[in-house]
Amino acid sequence: MYTPVDLENLKFKVSLIGFDRTEVMEFVTSIYSDFDRMYKENIALKDKNSMLSDAIKEYKAMEMALRDTVVSAHSISDDIKKNAHKEAELIVIEANNQKEDMLTKAKIESEEIALKTEKLKQEYNIYKSKVKGLIHAQTEILEELE
Repeated sequence: MYTPVDLENLKFKVSLIGFDRTEVMEFVTSIYSDFDRMYKENIALKDKNSMLSDAIKEYKAMEMALRDTVVSAHSISDDIKKNAHKEAELIVIEANNQKEDMLTKAKIESEEIALKTEKLKQEYNIYKSKVKGLIHAQTEILEELE
């Protein structure tokens, strides 16, 4: 492939029955000008194509990174949900255990209070009997004194 410089430096052999040198040079100059423009445009397009290819590679890498991030986020989200459910289950179990402990303690306290109440009733009855006995004894003493 010729470059613009090759066309610019192109020399034709001159012969007796050859083409008119001026016409050939004008034609070569015209072709050189068009070819130079297209050659530069081609280089610019290749550079732009290369730049766009690099940009596409970069965007694809970013897309892959974003996909990985989304997949990772979904995975982390699922893990968080699972952990939250497990933690909630543990909280419910712990609450039920505390409830059972509280009920057991309340039952024991209730039984202790019932025993104390019964003991107090017995003590009251004993005290009441003693007071009745004392009053009865005092009444007998008063009756004897009369």
